[in-house]
This record gives sequence, structure tokens and C-alpha cells, in this order.
Amino acid sequence: MIGTTAPASDAPRVAVVATLDTKGLEARYLVERLHLHGVQTVLVDTALTGASPRDADVTRAMLATLGATDAAGDDRASAMETTAHAAGTWLAREASAERLDGVIGIGGGTGGWISQEAFAELPFGFPKLVLTTVVKSSGENDITLMPSVVDVAGLNSLLCTVLDNAAAAIAGMACVPRTRPVRARRTIAMTMFGVTTTGGDIVRRTLEEAGCDVVVFHATGAGGRTMERLIADGRFDGVVDWTTTEVTDHLVGGLCDAGPLRLEAAGVRGVPQLIVPGAVDVINVPPPVPDRYADRAIHWHLPTVPLVRTSRAESAAVGSWIAEKLNRSTGPVAVLIPRGGFSSLDAVGGVFADADADAAFDEAVRATIHPSISVTTTSDHINDEAFARLAASTLLRLLDTASPKE
Repeated sequence: MIGTTAPASDAPRVAVVATLDTKGLEARYLVERLHLHGVQTVLVDTALTGASPRDADVTRAMLATLGATDAAGDDRASAMETTAHAAGTWLAREASAERLDGVIGIGGGTGGWISQEAFAELPFGFPKLVLTTVVKSSGENDITLMPSVVDVAGLNSLLCTVLDNAAAAIAGMACVPRTRPVRARRTIAMTMFGVTTTGGDIVRRTLEEAGCDVVVFHATGAGGRTMERLIADGRFDGVVDWTTTEVTDHLVGGLCDAGPLRLEAAGVRGVPQLIVPGAVDVINVPPPVPDRYADRAIHWHLPTVPLVRTSRAESAAVGSWIAEKLNRSTGPVAVLIPRGGFSSLDAVGGVFADADADAAFDEAVRATIHPSISVTTTSDHINDEAFARLAASTLLRLLDTASPKE
């Protein structure tokens, strides 16, 4: 073990999370490296069986009081879930009380998964890093993922190099003074996609010129889920849901599915929202294109991403689904429908041009929406400047008429 001077009592404090029954040696090495960077540590044991070692600061017994269970028989998966939730609860509580400045998790499939799930409980911007052999997408949060390259099994020269880098990375993040950014007068969430970017950029710039801070989410499924979570956290004053394509993929089984909770958070919180059917004409599918779409219009957006045109029936289903969600809203809502086309592909002469399917969406929205919700249809295309400026002005009007935030 490397001898080190104990970090100062006011030094940044980082939680080191690992299954100590199998990754104890590696976790303790990481603790030592963090001490060399002048960082205090809290060693958290997320093992699924047995008693925690004496040097664990947060033991399995402590996590059990927060709901962690033992892996017994076929209950391993359940134990992973409860342990991750318990660890996340403890970490979130410590972070909220400003007793933690960062977290780092290490492990293979089990430890890496538990750390990523636990860290998802922590707020946006809080330093969090996971070093693991199994890297999964963290598109819904800001966890920094570091591939271990070799297995987390023994202190060999290659793994120690990676652990050294991981320690330096989380120490650097934890040592940066955290200041609360001055919030813009109005912070707006917005969705966008490649085929709606031309008009979307005009909306964004127009809102920025009006003094808004516009945060754009890529409508790939993870983007929509992330936006919904951050709206629920109270981070936004308004929403321009310019690209609701994730609803289409949710209903027909496409790749960019944001799940059943899409279009709910703003309504629950009463946040003013403007809804546009951006790219609802698009179904994102994996290659090769499924046989059931053989008679559809198809466009290869990327060499690995074929897009399929929605049918009239699918378009109507998307319109009804969106309207039903908006009917539950407790705040100001407006819908704008550009009958000139919902994406760059859905334009006169375009590969996805289908006025009948677009009309079906419009009709379904109007047949389902509550009379109190404004629905405006124009002859514009979604990427037309006039439509984009109408969208921006509509949201600004909704913001001005909304009740002041408490």
C-alpha cells in the first residue's frame, strides 16, 4: 500500500462505489490514488452477499436499511436493483446535504451496472464517473463512462494505468468550485431532429434574441426521456416540443422510442408548452428494413439508419395520442400544425410527401383535443421561416400569459 498524507478535513469528498467482495483490492487502490490528489473518500460497499469489510464506510447493512436485499437463489437481479436504489438514495442524500463532491464507481457487469443505476439518482452537473468493462449508453444523464479496457481483476500494469486516470478525472471534477449559474430570465426546453433542424434553428435563435436560454434535446428516445426528467425537476420555464417524432416510434415500435411518459412532465408541472408534429412522418427502423414496410417510402438518413414513412392510420394514432396527453395539462398549451410538411422529407416533391397522412394527423388532433387548447393549422412547411417565427412568438405569448412561478 502507498503511504499518503491524509487529505485536509475541508478537502473535496468523493464516494468510491464497488462490490468489495470481488473488487475490494481495486477499490482500495483507487482510494489511495484519490488521497494522493488531496481528496477525501467514502468507501461504499455494493456487494450482494456477505458482510462488508471493516474499512467500508457505507456497509451492506447500512444499505439494507434503505431497502437493499441479499442475492439468494434466483434473486440476484432483484438484489442488484434494490442495492442500486439504496446506494442511489444514500448518495443523493449526501450530495443534497453537500457532504459529497463527486462519485466514482468501478466494476464489471454487476458493479458497473449498479453504479450507473445508483448515480442516475444524482442531479445533473454533479460529478459522476463509472469505470467498467461493460459500458452502456448514459444518454439520459451526465454520467462519465470510462472503459476499463481490461477486466477489473487484479492490480496489473494496464488496469493501474486506467485506475490512475480515473482517479485523476474524478478528483479534477470534484475539485472544481461549484457555483450556481445565474438562471436566464426564461429557460426553454426544445426538441429537434436532423430533418427539422432548419426551422428549429430559427425558433431557437428567435427565442434567444428575446432573452431566453434555449436547451435543445436530440429527439432520439434518450433525448426525450432526459427532457421529460429535467422538466419534472423544474429546470424549465417553457417547452417548444418542435419534434415529437419519438411518439411515432413509441406507437409503432421504432428505434427512437422515448417511452409512455413522453409529453407528460410539462403538463403535470403546468409549464407552458407549444407542440409541433415535427418528424411524426418518420419511423426510425433498424436495417434491413422490415418486410412489413416493403411498400412504404423509405429514406436512408445515414448508412445505418433507414427511415420509413408513416401511414394514414399511424399518423392518426399519433395525433390522438398527443392530444390525449395534452388534455391532461394543467398549464398553457398550444398546437401548431404545418400542413406544408412535417419534416424536410415531407415536402412537395419529397420522398415522404403525403398530404393525406398529414391531414389524418390534423383531423385526429382536432377530434381529440379539449376545446380550451388552441390548435392552429397553417399552409407552411415546418422548416419555413414564417412558421418557425410563428412558433417562437406563440411560445412567448404562452409564457407571458402563464401564472408567475412561485
